[in-house]
Amino acid sequence: MSTSSGPFFFVSYSRVDTALQQKVVAGLRERGLNIWVDTENLIPGSPAWEREIEKSIRGASGIIVLLSPDSNDSQWVRREISFTEEHDKPIFPVHIQGDENESIPLRLSSHQRVDLRRNFSKGLDQLANALKDHLGVTAVNKKVRLDVKAPTLVQTPIDLKKYTLPAVLVLIGLLCIGGIAVAARMIANINIPDNNPTSTPTISAIDVTITPTATESVVTYPEPTGKIVYTCNIAGDEVCIINPDGSGWQRLTDSYRSYNATLSPDGKKIVYVLDDNKNTEIYEMDLATQKIKQLTDLKKGVGSPEISPNNQYITFHYRSGNSYVTIWIMDRDGDNPHEFYSAPSKDIHDATWSPDGTQILFALGKSENNQFYIMDFDNGEPQLVNDTIDSRGRSDWSNNLISFDQGEPNLHDVFLMNIDGSDLHQVTQGNNSQGASLSPDGMWIAFTAYTADSKENPESCDIFIMRVDGIDIRNLTNNSYCDYQPRWGN
Repeated sequence: MSTSSGPFFFVSYSRVDTALQQKVVAGLRERGLNIWVDTENLIPGSPAWEREIEKSIRGASGIIVLLSPDSNDSQWVRREISFTEEHDKPIFPVHIQGDENESIPLRLSSHQRVDLRRNFSKGLDQLANALKDHLGVTAVNKKVRLDVKAPTLVQTPIDLKKYTLPAVLVLIGLLCIGGIAVAARMIANINIPDNNPTSTPTISAIDVTITPTATESVVTYPEPTGKIVYTCNIAGDEVCIINPDGSGWQRLTDSYRSYNATLSPDGKKIVYVLDDNKNTEIYEMDLATQKIKQLTDLKKGVGSPEISPNNQYITFHYRSGNSYVTIWIMDRDGDNPHEFYSAPSKDIHDATWSPDGTQILFALGKSENNQFYIMDFDNGEPQLVNDTIDSRGRSDWSNNLISFDQGEPNLHDVFLMNIDGSDLHQVTQGNNSQGASLSPDGMWIAFTAYTADSKENPESCDIFIMRVDGIDIRNLTNNSYCDYQPRWGN
């Protein structure tokens, strides 16, 4: 979510305390303070969520931590506090419920805090005064920190040696199965494209040549085709498009915040989410004419639109007010938007269609912890795909394969599995790889990976493609800003 102009404060809280969080935020805004909260326009667990959390903490004047037994047990609240401390931001603890022994973490026990449990209004006045005093001090005494180093832009190519492990595993497997003598050579042919966004990126590739025996079956991988749309963080989040061979780069949007783009089945149009700082809505763009049409008028909380293979419907997720996220369906022209599926006390998000359009795959869970379900489009009971998965939720479906990412924060990897949940396996090795999208023929994967430490250099993410066997990794973008959320289409 884009914050409004001027200094703002970030709110860290447990989702269990959402009702109290809303009351605190409303009260502080009434007292003239600018507050950032994740539930407004962001879907917890979505690919953009973690980056926006980090970006907002970095840009905040301070962090307000709502203390309760549930927040004390919250892994994400603790991570947000740690990230705040790493970036030397002030912390304002606010005790909202529970006794001190069960609500106050040890690391905040020495901090002065505001107590809202007995006199909410008076306590909120004290908090607002403290926040305003802090803004007044920082406005007068502009402190310059000499011990903080600015992030260094990465001008060197990505270390593609990290991607060779899948190739090694393939070779070992071949040796174990048939005692086959396999000779492999790896050639890193890396070019750094001009960082000027108007230039055309150059492909960097790992070329693995395998010499099979007469009895060895060979899988032929055709060169990738189609187009890839993605979010390019040039001047705020915008939508860009590129061919999978690195040609045809184009910036499609240049106003407000645009993201979650996907292509129509014929490749002639895109649908995407546009955030104008007030509402988030789904828009459509004709790629030939650049003509834009607004498809929804739901005000807030839409995300991840996907067009059905027959070009008749669009699925998306939607948060109505402050309720949980649900899956919605509308006609291709935006008419007849209605709820498709919801579940008590769970977020359901990031739906994608089966290649024949008869089923929908979606994520169900909370925050970073989601599992995948498949449901018939004509309604039926959702079926769990694989109970061992713990993902933030973005996935894709092509032929008989499902792609997604999972892992610890800043340590995600891309995984593949069959639609019945079998043959679950990891296909990337490090570099915080995420946002996987399959090519229409199911032979290639587009994904985001980082060319430097993702915590220290959050803008170092680029778009890569590789074969579904993890071989032939190609770097499509190499910019000083972040490229992410790829979606592959025709």
